[in-house]
Amino acid sequence: MVLSPSGGSNAARPISGSSSGVDSAIETLEVNGETVTELAADGDIVLRIEHEFPSTGKHSASFRVSTSISDHSKYFELLLQPGRFGEGESISARHSKLREHYKSMVEVPTNELPAVRVRDVGRISSVKSLAPLCADFLSILHGKELQTIPPVANLANLAIVADRFDALGAVREYMRRKKIFRAIDGKTTVKTDAGLSEERVRQRLLIAMMLDCPQWLEKYSARIVAKGWVGSEVDLTEPLWWDLPSRLEEELAYRRDSVLETIQSLQAFFLGQYTSRERQCKLGYDSSPQCDSFQLGEMVRFFTKVGMLKLQGGVFGGSDEPSEPYIGDVVSLLDTLRQTPEYQIDRFHNHCGIRTKILPLLDLLSEAILHIGICSECWANDRQQYAWMNAKRPLLWKRGTFSLRAQSHRSKHIVVREMFTATEREWS
Repeated sequence: MVLSPSGGSNAARPISGSSSGVDSAIETLEVNGETVTELAADGDIVLRIEHEFPSTGKHSASFRVSTSISDHSKYFELLLQPGRFGEGESISARHSKLREHYKSMVEVPTNELPAVRVRDVGRISSVKSLAPLCADFLSILHGKELQTIPPVANLANLAIVADRFDALGAVREYMRRKKIFRAIDGKTTVKTDAGLSEERVRQRLLIAMMLDCPQWLEKYSARIVAKGWVGSEVDLTEPLWWDLPSRLEEELAYRRDSVLETIQSLQAFFLGQYTSRERQCKLGYDSSPQCDSFQLGEMVRFFTKVGMLKLQGGVFGGSDEPSEPYIGDVVSLLDTLRQTPEYQIDRFHNHCGIRTKILPLLDLLSEAILHIGICSECWANDRQQYAWMNAKRPLLWKRGTFSLRAQSHRSKHIVVREMFTATEREWS
């Protein structure tokens, strides 16, 4: 708690060169050599916000605000409540003295108001100035309109700040009322959206999670799983979107592993079929083990060529290290499998290879992958039952049990989850 001394200049001047989206009529004041942004003419405290950035050091910004911000922030409600913390008691005592000299807070010079210092605004990205971000946040708490829609990166930082000060409800309501998500989607072309970098996708996912945008949560979580943008080491100096909270990061990594394991089981299924004693060639009297051997050899060659199979010695494998998981796009991986040639040992043996058999299974996988994203409703209201990482793995999944048609909302989630998390799968 810091009480500003009396005296000093209180001249006001408009903001210039600010990247903030708040109304341009907001003014800044020079108070005892410090710039104070006036967000409320009747503001009864000066809020000084400080934040330490790993690369650029300490940033600070000061604002004249109303203690009414505590109506929309549990953090400020507890901090400013008289009798709970020293700040609240000091502010109450200062206000009592000010009322003896002024009829209203509008008349009180900024330099005579009690000041409160707050440190740390959360794991935001580095910014040139802390003032515009905090001005946007505090303006929303005051019921003010932002002049423009902040860029997605700024919205992600805004969500982090709102979460830090337990004020997500106010920002969510503002986003809903101003239809911010619809406006951003309306300005984003399909080509631009498809080309978003991992960081841009993660920013959208964090925004969706914190500010309640179900369509973004499902869409961009599915993209992260499909692209393989999971499993990186956590760096606590990086912005929060690189380490998604509420175990979302763990859930996405688990879903990625489950999808890859399922695709690998499909490959293992066909290799097992052609190495078993059961004849796969179905040419009647002309069916032959030579055809099966030919198909097995071509299959192994194809899988090895595209990097999906690694032949390894089984007599002495001490020097062999396990292969690294596939890091590419699973949609591209399925497209690669669709290129499986229709090999023929001669002109009579049509459809003896795996191409005819694998294409319907790839269609089934492609359909299921459309539903690997996080459902906002289930994640928020029934996470323990919904999350893949919490579910008991089925011992056996059978192809005939998979159908997304005429399924209820929750049943559809279960059908997809059971296919991807089963211990064994029967693809025939």
